[in-house]
Amino acid sequence: MKYNRNDAAKNAKGEAGNRKRALLRVGSAVLCAAMVGTMFGAADNLGYKGFAPVYAAAEEGSDLFSDFFGTNNTEEQTQQAEQGSQAEQNSQGEGSFGSFFESGSTAPADSTQSTPATAAPATSREAKYAGNPPALQQKFMTNEYYYANPDFVGYLTSGVSVSEPVPYSRDNEYYLTHNFLMEEDVAGAAFMDARCSLWPRSQQIVIHGHNQKDKTIFGSLDDMRKESNLKEHPIVEFDTIYEDGTYVIYAAFNASMNTDDSSYFNVERYDFDTQADFDSYIAEVRERSMFDIPIDVNYEDELLTLVTCSYYQDNGRFLLFARRLRANETVESVSALVQQAEQVKEH
Repeated sequence: MKYNRNDAAKNAKGEAGNRKRALLRVGSAVLCAAMVGTMFGAADNLGYKGFAPVYAAAEEGSDLFSDFFGTNNTEEQTQQAEQGSQAEQNSQGEGSFGSFFESGSTAPADSTQSTPATAAPATSREAKYAGNPPALQQKFMTNEYYYANPDFVGYLTSGVSVSEPVPYSRDNEYYLTHNFLMEEDVAGAAFMDARCSLWPRSQQIVIHGHNQKDKTIFGSLDDMRKESNLKEHPIVEFDTIYEDGTYVIYAAFNASMNTDDSSYFNVERYDFDTQADFDSYIAEVRERSMFDIPIDVNYEDELLTLVTCSYYQDNGRFLLFARRLRANETVESVSALVQQAEQVKEH
């Protein structure tokens, strides 16, 4: 059959249209899947980004969808289609994603394009958690921790004798009545609040635990109300499945969880929209603290708060506040500052 350049061009244009329509269907499917992933947010709280490879491929302009789903075109048809659409791609200066998701009107190639608005620079904390989470720490990939309970998110040591594996559940009530091995147990477990996230990390992570009389779980945390214990144990360690973390205590006090109580404190603060909001929160914590501790706290800091039962108020809690050590600090340097702390209130 005689080769007809016009027919080939038409075929190429038709094939290009087919690829665009297929790409639209696949792109819609990916967006729907991403929305479903957001609805089931338990994995997001631990930093899982299952669609990251798809997004990355799209950003790099790779033909991921064609590679995955294949094509019925012959090699000759593919070459003709590519030749037929080359002029259109060159005029737009973009690959298949750019030409498909173009705006309603295209400016001439030689026209002056407006400069996109520059996004506000990310804080160092935001930049740190911008990418996908790292591999899980090998030290926790054992039968004692992660393999014993897939809810495991980290290990906590604090105060006189707190040393507990920390699980996480979307149900904040579960680990009040179940131990780390997921067995029914009135002692429960020390667990991370369901509204916190490890990656990207919530600015404040809250860990709850029962105040057990036998000193298990958070039974010894209440001992930190003594100035001597604060000075002897000023450091809190919370190593997560992603990274190790060392923190220094900057405040402690008792509060009620009843909103109509004068000693009420809202512990449900995990992220702060503005520095003013953050500064106001820290000012309240310092004002209510039973200790005056010369440890400064700023908007870039990562916070850790431990919560256990207290019997000084109705529905009371003892709250221990800590912030993560900065790059220029050592355990020795911050511990020396805590030695200057003074107890200003009994509780």
